[in-house]
Amino acid sequence: MKTFVGTVTSGYGMATPNLNPVILLIENRIGLPDLVPGTLNVIIPEDYIVMADALILPGEYPYNRQSNLGETIKLQRCLVAGYKAIIVRPDSHELGDGQFHGKAYLELMGQIHFRTALHLIDGGTVEIQVGFTQD
Repeated sequence: MKTFVGTVTSGYGMATPNLNPVILLIENRIGLPDLVPGTLNVIIPEDYIVMADALILPGEYPYNRQSNLGETIKLQRCLVAGYKAIIVRPDSHELGDGQFHGKAYLELMGQIHFRTALHLIDGGTVEIQVGFTQD
């Protein structure tokens, strides 16, 4: 298991519109129902390559039709401050030096709105654990 202490930050505001069309696929493939739309964005102190537990393939991801990026969305189970969660990362963010957000940036989905439930603000910190089996 690996633990990161990350710094909360604002994202592009694109996760909700881009992921809503595939939220049921995400829930079914990762086994975590009732996900809250949107992501908590966290900068971590080192590059991290997501070890996917499940994928959303390019043909399944509607955003690819308008962006022409051909992205695969990598999904990895994790814990955010002890709550079950998912890292959601387009593979394009890991190419080369890392496009867009890059490899030292996590977008996290869960069954709660993390900012509200954990009283998180930009610049605050949160613990993320990866690399374990989640029941």
